[in-house]
Amino acid sequence: MTLPFDLAVLPDVSRHLPMQAVYALTLWVVLAGAMVLAWRPLTRRTGWAPRPTLALLVWTGLVLALTLPTTVEPGTGARLANCLADPAAGASGMVRTFGARGVEDVMNVVLWVPCGLFAVLATRRAVAAPAAVAGGFVVVEFVQTLDPGRWCDPGDWAFNSFGVAVGAVAAAAFLRLRRRGNVRLT
Repeated sequence: MTLPFDLAVLPDVSRHLPMQAVYALTLWVVLAGAMVLAWRPLTRRTGWAPRPTLALLVWTGLVLALTLPTTVEPGTGARLANCLADPAAGASGMVRTFGARGVEDVMNVVLWVPCGLFAVLATRRAVAAPAAVAGGFVVVEFVQTLDPGRWCDPGDWAFNSFGVAVGAVAAAAFLRLRRRGNVRLT
């Protein structure tokens, strides 16, 4: 079979396509598929609201795809010990200098807002649901120590938890207004 063009003139895809993005997108598709398969049985078993539960599962899959390590190499113990050496000081230092890392700090808040929002809308639990979500992402920070190119950052715990709390407060306010009849869904 003869191709209508010369393959040698095609650009080297690896130089033009960030493989980290391809990895994250592929992982998200796999996780989203698994989450969708778990969705109906989960809502039936728990009684959670179906649409917010689906949104929570798919968004959580996205967050996990973006935050889970891409490689695993030796040295995890030292990286984890460094993370746990003084987490309060690390978190308070990062909070005092919020924005110093640029868009990374903002994304560590914004990316988690939908998790808190959907968790409260799905479960109708304004404290327990966001606390569980925030705790889950603390575990993700620990898992990041497996990847030598990533690190566990106690400041991220604070930013992620703040984002979850913002979403939870917004959802709780929405549910309260809806119960009073001040908000109608079309």
